[in-house]
Amino acid sequence: MTPELKDRIVDRLIGTGASEKPWALAILAALEDEQQLAAYLEGTKHISKPSAREAEPAKPGTEPPGAYVSSITVEGFRGVGRAVTLKLRPGPGLTLVVGRNGSGKSSFAEGLEFLLTGHNYRWEKRPRVWVDGWRNLHHKDGASLHAELLVEGQGTLSVSRTWKTDDIAGGETTVKRRGSAAQPLDSMGWNAALTTFRPFLSYNELGSLLDEGPSTLYDALSSVLGLEELNEVQKILANARKARDAQVADAKAEAERISEAIALLELAAVDRRLVNASRALDGASWDIAALQDLVQGESDADTTDINLLGRLQAIAPPDETGAANAIRNLRATQGVLADLAGTSAERSRAQAQLLQQALAFHERHKAKDCPVCRTAGVLSKSWVTATRKEMAKLKKDAAACEAAESASSAAIRDAQRLVMAPPPTLEESKDLGLATLPEALRCWTAWAEGRDIESAQLLADHLETQILEFAEAVKLLIGEVRIEKQRREDLWRPIAAAITAWLPAAQDAVRAKAQIKELKAAEAWWKETSALVRDERFEPIAGRALAVWNQLRLLSNVALGGIGLEGVAQRRRVTLQVTVDGSPAEALGVMSQGELHALALSLFLPRATLPESPFRFLSVDDPVQSMDPSRIEGLARAFADTAKTRQVIVFTHDDRLHEAVRRLGLSATVIGVTRRARSVVEVRQITDPVSNLLDDARAVARTADLPKGVAGRVVPGFCRTAIEAACMETVRRRRLARGEMHDQVEELLAANTRTHPLMALALLDDERRTEDVLPRLRRIGAWALDTFNTCKAGSHQGQSDDLQELIESSGKLAAKITEAP
Repeated sequence: MTPELKDRIVDRLIGTGASEKPWALAILAALEDEQQLAAYLEGTKHISKPSAREAEPAKPGTEPPGAYVSSITVEGFRGVGRAVTLKLRPGPGLTLVVGRNGSGKSSFAEGLEFLLTGHNYRWEKRPRVWVDGWRNLHHKDGASLHAELLVEGQGTLSVSRTWKTDDIAGGETTVKRRGSAAQPLDSMGWNAALTTFRPFLSYNELGSLLDEGPSTLYDALSSVLGLEELNEVQKILANARKARDAQVADAKAEAERISEAIALLELAAVDRRLVNASRALDGASWDIAALQDLVQGESDADTTDINLLGRLQAIAPPDETGAANAIRNLRATQGVLADLAGTSAERSRAQAQLLQQALAFHERHKAKDCPVCRTAGVLSKSWVTATRKEMAKLKKDAAACEAAESASSAAIRDAQRLVMAPPPTLEESKDLGLATLPEALRCWTAWAEGRDIESAQLLADHLETQILEFAEAVKLLIGEVRIEKQRREDLWRPIAAAITAWLPAAQDAVRAKAQIKELKAAEAWWKETSALVRDERFEPIAGRALAVWNQLRLLSNVALGGIGLEGVAQRRRVTLQVTVDGSPAEALGVMSQGELHALALSLFLPRATLPESPFRFLSVDDPVQSMDPSRIEGLARAFADTAKTRQVIVFTHDDRLHEAVRRLGLSATVIGVTRRARSVVEVRQITDPVSNLLDDARAVARTADLPKGVAGRVVPGFCRTAIEAACMETVRRRRLARGEMHDQVEELLAANTRTHPLMALALLDDERRTEDVLPRLRRIGAWALDTFNTCKAGSHQGQSDDLQELIESSGKLAAKITEAP
């Protein structure tokens, strides 16, 4: 986007207070390009809030260097055989290139268009045969196009294209400046301008400019106004919003698909992961965090369900071998104790225990009397010594019994270690719907009752009666858990994979939802702003188009009240407000073909003559068809008005335009084109502004009934004006070819309107050398000096000599002036 338009947008953002809105930053990013907006929305680019700028004085618009056409040479192309050159007068002015249909005149128009654009509008709308028949049938030696352009500030520019094959796309158009190597046409930087300010208009294009619809015409005018920049920003914002709409829609559709897949599963209502996934996917906003926890196995639902199954599966079945060993140990130790019952070993152990208690009592209370039989003084030191000896002997005798009891206690403890309480997981898993869980829980609870049995015999009996049923119940449970867990995992796995794959898009969609609102607000503001800028820019074109239409609508009942641009994107169009005898109507429905052509031309001329265009020429091919005679006069006036600032080249087979120009006294150069056998085309100048003035002088000289002396004053005036016109043409041609700007040349001519300075400019290229004009004319010939002096003096004093001779000598002098280098 141009800095001028960007500053204008920023100023409007600030001026309307929109710069404080969050979406203003999106607009600033879109002003750069689509990538910058994407980077801003993705958070990888920082956009600063706009700040007010100091107002700068408006800079006057500058026109780019303008190009005029001085000649077009065609060889072997369309209707032209051997090479022929159409010489033109570079600079503002109207040139009519006339000739009958088939004379070859349009080959020059089409040749110039193809040379500069690489295509031809007329062919594009016709069957393929039009393109295939581009080579001339009568000239096989070669095909080429060449144009000499005079470009302000650059001088002469030669544009050429040569073909060595029958492929129209073959070859390359090159440009060459004097003293420089040939370069591609692209080096001129005219590609965009050739579309935006297209200086070519053919009858076919004139007819289709409106036929192709309001949107096509809108695009043509839009490019001229620089609205592509506005439209491009609109498109960037819309594309960003549509992309995010699509993100949200795609993510929503995938969420619905996943939800539908969950609903079809038989566990959808009982598996907590599926239930919670369905809940997190439901509604306008998704619970992304919950879904992430689900697929990563970190949710509460996962602990309650699948982890319970995992813990159940991890339960170790009872150790049947260990239980068998425990039973054997219990029964073995119990047998040893049974064998020792009633033996001396048992009595020795009991006696040793009794003596141990008596010693403990004596040491604690220092008593000497027997606490059992009350015998006094028997617990003496000698008793203690004797008792200790006896206890040692008894313990030795009781060792077998103690060992048996110790082994029994150890066997009981070992066995009780196998009898653990049911794990809490069993109770927690009651809602999982496992068929074997109740029996496993019952068997485990019964098994755990063995923890309170202290008898080896009873504990062995308990283990022996419970172990097989308990082990079988646990094994059945583990087997069912394994199957159920696998089943749930098989159902969950594709859902989890789908959610995992969907989550990045969902996260993008969540961000996109927030950005869509911002982008919609930016779009709304931009549409309003674009419309204001568009209307401001279109106003001068619309005004000029109305002025041209009013020239062309002579005797038409259709009045054009206004032209406007409306809408954007698919709703863009040009509105044409017309009335027929005061009644509103639809332009395309009530206008005749001629009126439509006139309207199209009214839109073309302002577009092609905007100051921003680098082309100071217009090439119009056959614009007269379908127009009434009265409208042709308006057309002639419109072309003449345009020719005041542009080089207007009109190719026409219709004599009515030439006749209208002549009848209205409009200044124009007329060149005739004729075609002879075998595509031999000839070009000759029929008339030009100098010739027209001399023709007017001849007409006055031949008028017999003029008052005495009138012709003697008027004829020298016409002749003098003709010579001055030849001087101005020479000055323009020479200085434009030298690279001077057209405005500078016109300023120079406007400052030197007197005959002597003009002659000095034409003959000596220096307006100050007026004293050298007469010597220079004398070098041309005495007749030249006499003609010059007579024209100057005769327009004031009158001329009584042969007026016809003065006219002829004036034409001869004008020709000598135009031949000056």
